[in-house]
Amino acid sequence: MIAQVVIDLPGIEKLSYYSKTLNDLEVVFPGDWVVVEVKKKLHVGLVVETLREIPPYKLKGITKRLSSIPKVDKKWIDFVIFASRYYHRPLGQVAFNSFPSPLKNPANFLGKQQIIDKKYFSEVSQKRPLEIEKDVVTLQWILNKEQKRCCVRIKENNKPKLLFGITGSGKTRVYFSEIRDLLKEDKNSQILYLVPEIGLTPQLKQSIELYFPDIKQEIYTSTQTPLNRAKTWILASSGKIRLILGTRIATFLPMPALKLIIIDEEHDSSFKQHEGFRFSARDLSIFQAKNINAKIILGSATPSLESLAQVTKGHYDLLKLEKRATGRPVSKVTVIKKTSFSFENGLSEQTLDSIRKHINASNQVLIYLNRKGWAPVLTCTSCGWSSTCVNCSANLVLHKNGSQILMCHFCGYSEDRIENCRVCNSNALKLIGMGTEKLEEKLTHLLPNARILRIDRNTIQKKKQFREYLTKIKNKEVDILIGTQILTKGHDFESVTLVVAVDIESNLKHPDFRASERAFQALMQVAGRAGRHVTDSKGVLEPEFILEVLDTDSAFIQCVTKYEYTDFANKLIDERRQWNLPPFTNIAIIDLSYSDQSVLKTYTDLLLGKVNHQINIEKTKTVTANGPLKVYPERLKRTYRSRLILESKKRSDLHSILFKLRTYLLKGPVKAVVDVDPVDF
Repeated sequence: MIAQVVIDLPGIEKLSYYSKTLNDLEVVFPGDWVVVEVKKKLHVGLVVETLREIPPYKLKGITKRLSSIPKVDKKWIDFVIFASRYYHRPLGQVAFNSFPSPLKNPANFLGKQQIIDKKYFSEVSQKRPLEIEKDVVTLQWILNKEQKRCCVRIKENNKPKLLFGITGSGKTRVYFSEIRDLLKEDKNSQILYLVPEIGLTPQLKQSIELYFPDIKQEIYTSTQTPLNRAKTWILASSGKIRLILGTRIATFLPMPALKLIIIDEEHDSSFKQHEGFRFSARDLSIFQAKNINAKIILGSATPSLESLAQVTKGHYDLLKLEKRATGRPVSKVTVIKKTSFSFENGLSEQTLDSIRKHINASNQVLIYLNRKGWAPVLTCTSCGWSSTCVNCSANLVLHKNGSQILMCHFCGYSEDRIENCRVCNSNALKLIGMGTEKLEEKLTHLLPNARILRIDRNTIQKKKQFREYLTKIKNKEVDILIGTQILTKGHDFESVTLVVAVDIESNLKHPDFRASERAFQALMQVAGRAGRHVTDSKGVLEPEFILEVLDTDSAFIQCVTKYEYTDFANKLIDERRQWNLPPFTNIAIIDLSYSDQSVLKTYTDLLLGKVNHQINIEKTKTVTANGPLKVYPERLKRTYRSRLILESKKRSDLHSILFKLRTYLLKGPVKAVVDVDPVDF
């Protein structure tokens, strides 16, 4: 027999080996993890298929079968095969996408260094039946009528459920109710709970532990140590962990008894991998649920247009939560026109008065500015020069943490701030724009008695820091939170009664056709942080959402003030239909990069010719190719970039063309990455 093995190396598909190990004592089967030799080096591999054939030539034998790593079942292999074909990525790189590095290293399974012999892995290396957990003990909570109705609908069938609930409507209670009922019905079942941001996992994990103290749960994210991920992988794939809470990296975690998948904030672009293997955790989870006949719930206060389109087609069931669980109305919206004072100080005098009022009432204020750093542009008013990165065609952003440095947000390059222009030597340098650092400093002077905490990617270097910040907020050691989009997603700040959003219009100027959709979603999310726990007591301030804008009468702002996401989404859907944009067409991007710009241009033109030639050969009139197009930044990390866009009404025609190009793309002189269903342009 022949064993077909995949390994984690670029450009390599399935490799054939003699199905027995070298000592002829063990036969391997699909789902077994093995050690094999490739080009005189040992690699951990996965057997995906066995063939009852006599090989035409002598094959190498399997070096070792790894019995200490739980075997994966056929359904999981089918899942990674689908992902490989859909996203046009070698099967080995898909199968090993989130595989922990300690389990990838053959040395850890051979000889004296094998980690399996250590106590850390001794528990999971033994073969045991699935453990029966104790009866699930949960805190009791009362579901309102809307929540009960949603829970009944979820149990009706296994069609994907889109849970469309305004912020604060109790979507998490619906999730928890389904978890509770499932574990009562089947104590061996497993649940995968995906969130878009790592920062959401600590608070959610505490809630799950509070409501489900007897459930064995683990977190699976990229911030864990490699050994912790390895332990979680083995425990989950052996069925010993009931609930996995994770980010998109957890999508490929084998869970043999998986019965429920929850995708919270399903609209969030963080569920899409933007580098390397560009998969969508949301879309793959939908396939996975159907493949294993599991339930899946997609929750959001602002569902993606793609998901709403699936509801229209009858592929998803729509469930609605239209009232806040507390019965309180959403925050009052105030729109303030930016003034010269706003441009100088970050906020208007009217907004500052509101901030003082809420702080004096012992409440907290959240200010949303989706731009980190001090100022995004340093320019010369004399000759027009601006500071740019040596590696990328992008501006350097000034940061003032400790020392003043100019930093590239794309590659991380940094240099000291300069006092004179590099072109004309003038000292007429001016900083343009405002980031979270500058806003923090301005407010420190304007509100000297306020305790201000800034939260963005620069202040959170480790997950421990974020937990400490959340504890400070909960303990009311902070009056004002200043942050980027990291603060808009799912956090439950009990004492926040005022949310302020500034510099909104800059988000609408992005050339991506999804810019307005994302801006609206972010504003609805951040608005929902205010007044989540406000009572009706006398003297309590009404929760408020302030928007500081240039154009107070724009159609976009008017929809935001009315919290009319459905109307807004319907308008966008009509526009997308008119202009033949997703979800009314299927798109794939081929991103190309190379250090020499002329070589890149030549290859891009040749590839475009090959694409059009293939379209003509197949007589596929539904597929069109556009390009070459520029990508921002055009130069990134010392490599130039270009892009081709393939578009088709028929998904099968689009994939057919990509399959024909696969070999050429893998062996070409430039780096080529295929992105099916891209979310960033």
